[in-house]
Amino acid sequence: MLQNLQKQGEGQLSIFSEPMWQWAGSVALAIAVAIAYFLASRLSFFLRTKPDDVAWFWPAAGVAAGVLIALGPGTRWPVAVGTMVASIPGNLLAHWSLWTSIVFALCNAGQVLLIAGLIERSFGSAFSLDSLRHVLGLVAAAIIGTAAAAIGGTAGIVLVEGSTAPALTIWYHWLTSNVPGIVAVAPLLIGLVSAVRDPPPRSEIVECLVALAALTALSGLIIFLPRDPWVVAAVVALLFPLLLWLAARCRPVFAAAGVHRFPYNRLDDYIQHWDVR
Repeated sequence: MLQNLQKQGEGQLSIFSEPMWQWAGSVALAIAVAIAYFLASRLSFFLRTKPDDVAWFWPAAGVAAGVLIALGPGTRWPVAVGTMVASIPGNLLAHWSLWTSIVFALCNAGQVLLIAGLIERSFGSAFSLDSLRHVLGLVAAAIIGTAAAAIGGTAGIVLVEGSTAPALTIWYHWLTSNVPGIVAVAPLLIGLVSAVRDPPPRSEIVECLVALAALTALSGLIIFLPRDPWVVAAVVALLFPLLLWLAARCRPVFAAAGVHRFPYNRLDDYIQHWDVR
């Protein structure tokens, strides 16, 4: 009889503990997404477009979208809540009004849910960047989701905030800031989660880390090169083989990390310097 009572108690404990752990995990994920989203948004607000004050690059959208796509639809509400919780104080610190910040929070969360929903509907819940079709699908979903969210963001800036900037300009700046942020950050998170679930062989990890180290070293070396026309040819000749190596031989997470190490800003600085001359 005591054994039966013990088994019954253990069964009830397991029934109550499983939802509790799921709830705790959801809360922890929401907090982690909120912190990451808030920090990414603070970096973005240092550079804004004129005359609407929209950030010209928004990697925070890539953080939320990447986490939701990588972890699956079961994390839909924790990611959405974390996005909204981070958006409101982030926009308040950027001197937007409370009601505009709330509109932005709803748009940011809706954008992430729409993008992840499009990915799930088209490719299923187990999504990875292992084919060109999946990569193009991610870009298309980012454009569609951002274009829809930009309508709400534009309405918030024009109707709630009372901005006199052209609505089409606001919509365009929202689109061109969020899509690059998603395309730049989301693949790294998706590839990272995929690599954790299915770890690559040690030899592949070593090979890819060597390629990343070489790419990082060359990117740092470019900073010290003179502003001469031959620099672009040198950049392409030195860095393109490394990027091709990462794309052909390594998992998507390593290729995404390699893209982040490409010295775009330095290359653009050279081109602007030549245009001025």
